[in-house]
This record gives sequence, C-alpha cells and structure tokens, in this order.
Amino acid sequence: MVKCRQILIAGWLFPFVLVSIFFWKGRQYDPAFFEPPAATGSSLPVPLSLAGWLLEGGEAFSADRMYEKINGRADYYLQYGASGLYCGEWASDRHRWDMYLYEFADARGARGAFSGERPAEFRLLDSLDGYTVPGQVAAIVGTFYLQLSAQQIGSDLETARNLAEKIIHHLGGPDSEPHTSEAERTPAVLAGEMLVPGSEGFLLENAFGFSALHNVQIARVVLDGVEALWFGAEGGKEALAEYVDELTQYGGEEIFTQAGGVGGSMFGTWEVVEVAEKGLWGVRDVESKEDLLRHWRALQGAREGREE
Repeated sequence: MVKCRQILIAGWLFPFVLVSIFFWKGRQYDPAFFEPPAATGSSLPVPLSLAGWLLEGGEAFSADRMYEKINGRADYYLQYGASGLYCGEWASDRHRWDMYLYEFADARGARGAFSGERPAEFRLLDSLDGYTVPGQVAAIVGTFYLQLSAQQIGSDLETARNLAEKIIHHLGGPDSEPHTSEAERTPAVLAGEMLVPGSEGFLLENAFGFSALHNVQIARVVLDGVEALWFGAEGGKEALAEYVDELTQYGGEEIFTQAGGVGGSMFGTWEVVEVAEKGLWGVRDVESKEDLLRHWRALQGAREGREE
C-alpha cells in the first residue's frame, strides 16, 4: 500500500519537476525540440526557392524512414528500388502544392513506380514525361518521380504544370535529354509517334505468364495500322533460354530463330524475344508472323537509332 502511494506521489510530482528544470536552466518551451528538424537545402535535390516559388517545410526521408511520411505506401515504392523521399509545400502567392519527390536506384525503377500508379483516365503532358489528373501532376526524369498534389479543390493545374516543369528542369539539368538516355530507352520512348497514348505500363514479375520475365516495361505500338505490344525486361541469355523453354512447355508452336530473336506462335498470336542492351527485348500479341517481324525490325531500328 505504501509503495503504491509512493508511485502516485511520484506521478503527480513529475510535471512540477519538469517545469522546475526548464526554469532553473533558464529555458522556455521550444516546439522544435520535440519535432524532427526540417531538411536543409543541401539535403534536398531541389532548391528552397525556384522562380518565384518557395519550398516550405522541406523534409528528407531515407528508404528505411519513408514509412514515417507515407505509412502503408512505402512498400510500393521500395519494391521498385526507392532510395529516398523528399517532401515539402511549394508556395507562390495564393497557390500551394504539396510535393512528393521519390528517388530510385535507377531510371527503370522510377518509371515502374510512375507507370504502376497512373490511373485509367489521365491527360498526357506535352512538355514533360508525365500526366495530370484532377488535383495532381505527375512526371519523371532520370531516377526521380515527382508528384504535385493540390491542397484545395479546384486548384489551377496549369500552375502546377509550370511548377513541375521548373522542378524537372532543375533535376535533369539545363542540357539534359532524359528521353534519350540509355537508362530510359523504354518501349514507349522508342515507339515515338507510333505509341498508343496511355498504353505504357510496367509488370513487376511473371509478365504474360512467363516466370522468366520480370521488371517489364510495356507499350502498345501501331505500325501501318497493325498494333503490337513492345516490351523490355531485365535478364540475359539464361532468362532467354528459360523463356523459350516455357514457351514450348505452355503450348508454343512453330518456334523460330530469325533476325536475332527467338519466337513462336501461342494461342493464335505471335511473339519474339532477343537479348540486347543488357536486357531482353520483345514483341508480342500480333496475329501474323509477317506483321510480327515488321514490328520486330521497327523495334530493332529504334534501338539502333535508325528508321525502318
């Protein structure tokens, strides 16, 4: 009983002791003492001011701390190789947009996360590799994936697009050409004007039912009125051999080797794959072998920088 009474007394005295310490040291309550420090300009990949915009409340989170900001969503970005998250509020006059800027180990991961989150309905941006939906602008450059989210309903998307251009320009550098860098030579980029709008995507693993195909960039392409699916994936000769084995095992017919690729017919459509540029490249979902090879030569020509 005496012990319980002592515990109660100690609990009542603790706040008074804490206040006494503050006064004794001549200190006053400082909220910053209980909050994590804001990120400095040197810890962020963007400046604290940018063409009339100010970045307020900048924060930087390493991969193992991303959950502190986006609890429940961190694992999504980590599966694509996210290495950091930079957040803050961009303010200019009455305009305010929240920034979520993700950095990845490579450009493939950035594009994968970007493609995986893109909704079914969106509007492509003309000046950036990105899109808009009501209340949000999203874009990528190099290893960065940028999201700008409105704080208020009805915010001007054109204002956010202009801000996104400035941020992307800073991240990529004034002379950068993000769409033609080796790291971002994706099917969508290579397709150019032949790309079916909104068809770009990313398949993390077991693409098209093949265990050999993972981290796959895809895009639908129309060549002379014939549509096909172009794709690029991680892997080498071993992955190609595994793909051929699975193609045969799952019912592939008329297996052929032509124009540097290995392919065949399965379930009424044709496909072909080859090892090139430190990965696998392929074309599929074409009804005739002739059209398949025409798409195939176009993809090869685009990778080699020549017109077919």
